[in-house]
Amino acid sequence: MDALRVLSGERPVFFYDYAGQHRVEPLFSYLVALCFLVVGPSTLGIHLAAALVGILTVPAVYVAADVLLAATSGSDRILKRWGPLVAALMVAVSYWHLTWSRYGVRAILVPLFASLVVATLWSGLRRSTGDGERGWVSRWSFVLCGVTLGASLYTYQAARLLPVLVIAGFGCAAWRRGRVMWDDLTNLLIVGLVALLIFAPLGIYFIRHPETFSARVEEVLVIEEGQAVEANVSTVWQQTKETVLSFLVGTDQAPYRTLPGRPSLNPVFSALLMLGIGLGWSRLKGPVYAFLVAWLILLSVPAVLAGHGSAAKRAIGALPAVATLVSVGSFVPLEVFHRFLQDGWRRSLVAAIWTTALAVAFGYAGWATYRDYFVDWASLPSLKTHFEVERAAIGDYVRELPSDERVYISPEVPSHPVIRFHSGRRDDVQGYNGRVCFVLPERSETSTTYVIDPGQEQRSLDLLRSAMPAGYLVDIPESYAERGSFVVYRIPSGSRAALSAGRAASARWGDRMELFGFDIAEESFAPGEKVSVTLYYRALRNMDQRYTAFVHLRGPTDGSTFGPLQAQNDSEPCHGFFATSSWAPGEIIVDEIEFMIPGDVAFGKYALITGFYETGTGQRLAVNGPSVTEHDVVWLADIEIGADGRP
Repeated sequence: MDALRVLSGERPVFFYDYAGQHRVEPLFSYLVALCFLVVGPSTLGIHLAAALVGILTVPAVYVAADVLLAATSGSDRILKRWGPLVAALMVAVSYWHLTWSRYGVRAILVPLFASLVVATLWSGLRRSTGDGERGWVSRWSFVLCGVTLGASLYTYQAARLLPVLVIAGFGCAAWRRGRVMWDDLTNLLIVGLVALLIFAPLGIYFIRHPETFSARVEEVLVIEEGQAVEANVSTVWQQTKETVLSFLVGTDQAPYRTLPGRPSLNPVFSALLMLGIGLGWSRLKGPVYAFLVAWLILLSVPAVLAGHGSAAKRAIGALPAVATLVSVGSFVPLEVFHRFLQDGWRRSLVAAIWTTALAVAFGYAGWATYRDYFVDWASLPSLKTHFEVERAAIGDYVRELPSDERVYISPEVPSHPVIRFHSGRRDDVQGYNGRVCFVLPERSETSTTYVIDPGQEQRSLDLLRSAMPAGYLVDIPESYAERGSFVVYRIPSGSRAALSAGRAASARWGDRMELFGFDIAEESFAPGEKVSVTLYYRALRNMDQRYTAFVHLRGPTDGSTFGPLQAQNDSEPCHGFFATSSWAPGEIIVDEIEFMIPGDVAFGKYALITGFYETGTGQRLAVNGPSVTEHDVVWLADIEIGADGRP
């Protein structure tokens, strides 16, 4: 939906999410928009954008690893030559990377931009420290680092740690020299100024809307301000263990994200990573190894500090560091063997054995990724639900209905992004929740179609058949039937509703709406029992305003006064699923209301009253009718409350 906004001419720097919060970075949506230009607006375009980013990440990791490993000690020749290729291969066959590069979310941008930032940063640092050309060549490397760093802040919240990673890179280079040089500060200033220039549009937005900068972070942060320090430390420690275990043994049980219990890394990559971390830790005096360890730790922080989500997604910025450390674990042992073995034939034999073992290990890793993702995970029966297949089918079906046809959906919400996207952003679709209300035209001026999911509630279909007997079930094409269990009920033009309330009522709120009846099964109740009331409304005109309906129980009453409020139900019609701003002239809305009688209420007679007020202000709407009393309320009935429901 964000991509369609872009294609329609909008150029936002921050998007709303489905819940209406300002917290979605824009770059991925712009990439989806570009894919839509090629393949058309479709879910294919969304996943294609993520897949293309995932593909580009592979060579980006190669370049980053090549620049980094070239700055290691001169004795690591095998690592320098083959390490970048193995790092890229690890990413290419990694289940962790494959999953998120096909999932269709913006987090996949982080490893790509992290690799580009690191590659340009260390290209400049190598030249500025004497490992290559100096001067303007290194300056341009830092300019490019600033560009990629600034652009990374348009990707995902985890990328906000990349500026810290850049500072860590300068620190590691200074550590190598044993001092901070003036050039370091100059180059860091270049990176910072260029990054700020690129970040400026989003930065200005954050200044104007400061609450948007940290809204999502505050929502998922595991540290609670009002909680004791010991409790917060314990929570962070537990989250740290969960993050580490997610790499090695698997802690994520959510089938829509991964094969339940499947770790981010298979046993081969886990072993090589542990070996690489151990070797890197033993060589922390080397700036590259210190930087790789810092990268791994720093970009895992989002997973440590954020709950309610996947650690694999939030730590995905550490993937290039993991891949490079895996390459270190793959080749540094071979370098060690070569130093201790003097005979050429022994060196060759060890090299052949080790290389063969690596080839088998990576072959196994690729096969395991294929099996786990394309076979085991793809065959999980719950994926159709998790990936909104039925909602997409409903949207596709609605899209093909005639533009002049009246369309209702139950119990789904037409504004749900999946339905709205697949329906071609059709604005005339109405939705209600058939579990708690019912909506139909009193007289259908045009053909009216109901798309109902009986798997969630059969009641809408039963009510339609009784209220609109002229309607009929429509055979839906097999291509839709195999994607969802929804049914289609069509009412011919000119049909009248055969619907009547159990009790008559007459109340009119100006020219907006009227109440013409209600149902209540009982007239006597015991304390603690539930009261169910069904209200029958008729919409008189279109309304832009949202109004809240109230049903109150007041008393005990002596007939002249209602007495204090005892119980109530205040909600927008249909429990908020069919707001008055959605009502169309001639529609009948049947709304079911429930509330509980307090257990300590006194026995006696109580008045059941109703009315409307403005949702935003609480101002009651003026109402006219024979049952209207003071304060713009409509008297419905008197009920008796006594022991066991007897007065």
